[in-house]
Amino acid sequence: MPRATSASSNLSDRPTVRPSPSPSRWLIGFAIWTALALLAVLQNALFFRSIGGPVPWGNLIPVRLADWYTCALFTPLSFWLVRRYPLDEGGWLRVVPIHLAATAVFVVAKYVIYTPIYNLLRPADRDARTLGEMLAGNFIIENVIFWAVLGVIQAVESFRKLREREVQAAQLAGQLANARLDALTGQLHPHFLFNTLQGISTLLHRDPGAADTMLTRLSDLLRRTLQRGGGHEVALAEELELLELYLGIMRTRFADRLTIDIGVPDDLRVALVPRFILQPLVENALQHGVGRRAGQGRVEIRAWRDAGSLVLSVRDDGPGTSGNGGRAPAEGVGLSNTRHRLRQLYGDAQRLDLSDRAAGGFEAAVVIPFRPAADVLPEPAAR
Repeated sequence: MPRATSASSNLSDRPTVRPSPSPSRWLIGFAIWTALALLAVLQNALFFRSIGGPVPWGNLIPVRLADWYTCALFTPLSFWLVRRYPLDEGGWLRVVPIHLAATAVFVVAKYVIYTPIYNLLRPADRDARTLGEMLAGNFIIENVIFWAVLGVIQAVESFRKLREREVQAAQLAGQLANARLDALTGQLHPHFLFNTLQGISTLLHRDPGAADTMLTRLSDLLRRTLQRGGGHEVALAEELELLELYLGIMRTRFADRLTIDIGVPDDLRVALVPRFILQPLVENALQHGVGRRAGQGRVEIRAWRDAGSLVLSVRDDGPGTSGNGGRAPAEGVGLSNTRHRLRQLYGDAQRLDLSDRAAGGFEAAVVIPFRPAADVLPEPAAR
């Protein structure tokens, strides 16, 4: 799993951008407003028929179309309003007054546009309508119409968000499966298995108890890797338990050459972290740090809070990028997978920083929002 010196995950992930409405969506919106206008024409025509009068089609159709099309002008602003101040995320006492004030402004602006058009389309009227008269006769009903429009848009946006969450959940499930496979693949690397089994074979004659412990750790590690639950996040304490199984085997591989120092405060062990977030970072440190230096090597695993963020750091005292002539190899599957999963889980509220240490060696630091495990519901028990 080659390392890189990129200082941010933004180099390998692009921010999610909401696509602009396609021409077909604009046509659908135009068709809906046209249908509403034609229904209004039909309603007015039925009224004229019911009172026994002729239907003034020449004036009725253009006036009704102008009436509804001037409402349609505010559709983009209505979408912006719902997206900026959604009603489905709480805060009704703050959001509802904003919506009421916005629709009132929409109504006034609509009649500022519509009143001169109305007077132009109905020159036969004896008295032209003023803006005040139009508002007095239509202000409340027009507000109701705009509220209905906002309600429909809110429903559309809620459905869109639901679909996006479903797609994201499917993507995360795929990423989690890949992470499991990456972890298992790394642990089943031929050199890893050979050295582990060789160490167990040696211990069988010298220290049968230690050999039995190593076999148990290897079995536990493989079982835990394959049988973990389906959630995308776990408490940091659980992640450290799995990491300890991996480190127990690696201590046997490196013998006295490896020193592991884990410094994680107890109050941070309840923090939620992505599953398998530490193993690829530690594997990277062992392969490119401890594995490339003579004599003893040291790996430090740290966690701390930085304002509202949790920082997970894996450091080694290896040669850093100087061991590769100062060049940074392209990132392998493990780090690339880690970057992508972080982006999927936390969007822009995350970083994966890879850099040489001033004191020598290399550091990989993950920055994610701090959330205690109590913030999510427990997963259902497996059957």
